[in-house]
Amino acid sequence: MYRSRPLNREALFNQGIQVDQRRYGPDRQVVDIFYSLKNSTQAAPLMVFVHGGYWQMLDKNNSCSIVGPYVRRGYRVAVMDYNLCPNVTLGHLMEQFRDFIAWIFDYAEHCQSQGISFAGHSAGAHLLAEVLKSPGIITLARARMVSSIIFISGIYDLREIWNLESVNPKNILGITHAQAEALSPILWEYNDVDFWTFTGMHVIVAEHESVTFIEQSRRFAESLRHQGFKTNFKIFKKYDHFDIIEETSDDKSEISQFLRSIDE
Repeated sequence: MYRSRPLNREALFNQGIQVDQRRYGPDRQVVDIFYSLKNSTQAAPLMVFVHGGYWQMLDKNNSCSIVGPYVRRGYRVAVMDYNLCPNVTLGHLMEQFRDFIAWIFDYAEHCQSQGISFAGHSAGAHLLAEVLKSPGIITLARARMVSSIIFISGIYDLREIWNLESVNPKNILGITHAQAEALSPILWEYNDVDFWTFTGMHVIVAEHESVTFIEQSRRFAESLRHQGFKTNFKIFKKYDHFDIIEETSDDKSEISQFLRSIDE
């Protein structure tokens, strides 16, 4: 179901990229921080990436294609792991993801980071929506640290997929229909929208996705825009669900050039 492209740590070291490992919780709750000794200071801008895998597979070690181009531009890049279903239910996983949100802002504040960008792919984009509805964690000052939030080929309406055996075999996510509705970002009402005046929301999706993925992305972008977020929606021609994230490793690819343009 999922292709994977393992992290070649030796190749990263050959590029002058260093890795620090940090922990934000027990078990798989670990973050790798990538940076360059040549052009990444502790206060460098921070890119935070959340991998996909239907909340039940993959990890940070095969989810690092986005690292190189950002580090070469002077960023620090945080690639996080999270506990997978069925070891936790999806509801519990989202609670743990809120712990990560608090941790990464604490980290950025400690480093006096010049700013934060977030990106999530597939199920990672679904988790990333929690950033927009975490009262008690996100303050006005923290929201204004965030320059962009990039949702890549995400899942935003769990009602459409929770009962599919290919996605949720034997209910590995541990949710009911009512919980699928409650955990669907496309249905959420977001408070404190005014906090995000200076943050660009980018909902992007590959052309060669299923109709469900494309339409969920379109409707999620419309929901964010309707509620007052500054939101851009884009369909990437020629890409599919996998190469839209895999090709972020190539500085010259269309997706990498788009990501570069966001923060210019």
